[in-house]
Formats: sequence, C-alpha cells, structure tokens
Amino acid sequence: MQVGPTASDVADEATNLLRIPMSQQVVRGVALHRQLRDPTIQPSRTRVIQRDDPDMPVVGEELTSMGEMIVCRDGGSLRTFNGRQAHENGWWPSFKRRRLQHWQGSAQRYAMMAAECDFNVNWAQTEARRFHFIIGSTWYEYTCDLEIDMVDAPTEIVEIKRDDRALEDPDYRLKLAGVDEICRRIGMRFRIVMADEIFTGRQHRDNVELFASRRFAAVGRDHLHRLETHAIVRGRMSTYGEMAVVLDPRCPARGKALLQALTVRRRVEIDLTKFLTDRTPVTIH
Repeated sequence: MQVGPTASDVADEATNLLRIPMSQQVVRGVALHRQLRDPTIQPSRTRVIQRDDPDMPVVGEELTSMGEMIVCRDGGSLRTFNGRQAHENGWWPSFKRRRLQHWQGSAQRYAMMAAECDFNVNWAQTEARRFHFIIGSTWYEYTCDLEIDMVDAPTEIVEIKRDDRALEDPDYRLKLAGVDEICRRIGMRFRIVMADEIFTGRQHRDNVELFASRRFAAVGRDHLHRLETHAIVRGRMSTYGEMAVVLDPRCPARGKALLQALTVRRRVEIDLTKFLTDRTPVTIH
C-alpha cells in the first residue's frame, strides 16, 4: 500500500517544489461524484469512468481535502530526461513556455509540438503537475504528461497513451478516474489522448513539424508593422500567399517562415490540418 508524504520528504523537496492543497482549489458548489470506475467495461479513451454502479468505490470530500498537487516553483518539468533511457526521450525548447520541455515517447513529443502550434493554447508544459490523493485506504500518485493553459477554456491535464491497451489495468484506470474527478472539482479538464488522435492525418503532422521548426524565427518590428498595417487597411482576413508577400516582398519564402513563426506567437491563425497553398485562409489577430 502506498503511503502519504513524510515530513522529511517535504523538507527535502521544499526548495524545488510547491505543494498545493487540493482543498484550496476546489470550485464550490460542484456536486460530488460517488462512483469512480466500473471494472466490467472495456478500457476506452472515452469510458474510463462509469458512475452508475452502486458497487463501485464511494468517494467524498477526502478525495480533495486530503490530497495535494505538486508543481515546480519555476514552472518547469517535475521529471527531466537526458536521453539515457531505454525508450525515446529528450528535451525541446518551447517558444510559448520560454523553457525546455522534457518528454519521453514520440506521442508526448508530438502532443507538445501540436500544442505549440495551436492557436487556442497559451502554453503547454510537460510533466508539469503531480497529484497525490487517497481512494479508500490507498494513496495514489500521478504525474501528468502535459498541462495545457487554454485561451478560452479550462486548463487541461492530459494523459497521452499509444493505444487502448495501456488502459487495461483496472487499478490504473481507477487512478486516472480519481484524477479526472479531482480535475472536475477544481475546475480543470482531464483528457486521455491516444497517439492516433494527436493529428488528423499525416498532412497535419507535417504542418505542425514545419511551423514548430520556425518558432524562433526572428520577427522584427518592421514585420509586425506590416502585419498590423495590412489588417487595418485590408482587414483581418487574408491568404497564406498574400501575407508571405506582405511580410517580405523581396522573398516570399522568407515571408512564409515569418508567417509560421507568427502562428506560434498567436498573431495569425491558420488551419494546419489541411494542405497549405497560397490560397489558404489566414486570420490576423
């Protein structure tokens, strides 16, 4: 059986970690769910939780009153990777987050890159938040793959899996169900994302890889002036080819690189799920 953190654990990590009691984050007035899981259902990305079986574990205030969340004081990754692992891992500098993102597994890396290029995302941080909570007499610990700060939606806690087989363990599903319920109570959203759900297709992945590679392109004041002037004179709606010429009249190819960087910066919005042509719509923000 897992046990809660000891006083020495807290003292050892106090300089690096920030411990947040879940009770301080609870959204008041939210009805408490009682059932967390149903072991009879098939594991599924959309049906981890089944709440209408009276034989399932009953949870109340203790789920959040006794639990805590742990984050790094500097907002970084709780777990870091240097490449010395048996599986794919490493780090990746994020423009939006202004720091390194540590990742393990290609699915987590792709999800991180997709968030970097998503107009609806302010920033995303890998290995960002740890949940420590009790169900019955068992303590569970869970570290999210990705925390996403959305522009006009609740913060998302994301668990990334290769496929449904990763959800076959009932106790693991119970842990994820506990995290989902905690997120619901504190005003966050918990999602399980499979590797084949990150992109709509190969074209989407290619576009994200291209745009993410341009995230640190040097965008000068003159480029922003051209962008804003065009929006004032011609309106916010334009096209991929037109904006490339606007940003760099002498070299449209360089203009497209700047446009890709501005997409990461959330100054322009482009649908990256489709094949890009000079006629692809662009919205200036």
